[in-house]
Amino acid sequence: MRRVADIAWEGAKLHLGCGAKHLPSPPWVNADGVEAPLIQGRVCLSPDVVLDICHDLQAIPTASLIHVYWAHGPEHMHNDLLPGILAELARVLRPGGPLTLSTIDLTGIFHNSYEKGGSPQDWNAVLYGDAKSTDVPFMAHRQVFTYAWLAQLVREAGFGEVHPWALPQYPEIAALLDHSSTSAPYSTFVEGVR
Repeated sequence: MRRVADIAWEGAKLHLGCGAKHLPSPPWVNADGVEAPLIQGRVCLSPDVVLDICHDLQAIPTASLIHVYWAHGPEHMHNDLLPGILAELARVLRPGGPLTLSTIDLTGIFHNSYEKGGSPQDWNAVLYGDAKSTDVPFMAHRQVFTYAWLAQLVREAGFGEVHPWALPQYPEIAALLDHSSTSAPYSTFVEGVR
């Protein structure tokens, strides 16, 4: 397992919160907060690097990354920490580099579960994190977003261009079959370009 300081970050792509889903390395660096992520009761493949998103981003050189992908991670962050994390991600990206996010969407939950007669258990699992996914405290959902709110946070973090994104834009990401696709009705997709 490599340490953050041992990674050749120049020209790399960062996959934050990779869990069990890894993108091709290189050019991707698959990072997670723990050495052996435990997701839905099973131990997952170890990441390329253990990265504490609140502290270790500072060790990545400014303007070194060409892409950051973070799927279904923002909802696990405390509200007061997210602006600083997004600002650090803007700092480490090269000009023109995208931050590609997907996260829980309050509007999608309402339209695709509650309005269609879904039970409170259906939408509570999406809002707060499935009980099977809460093996460790950081797996619980701490907040939920709308596209407008997340786009505003990304803009305020220093991204000049903010827009929706779709899986066909990134075949490597689409091939993961992770939360970006499997939870699409309950997700919002925001991309900020540095």
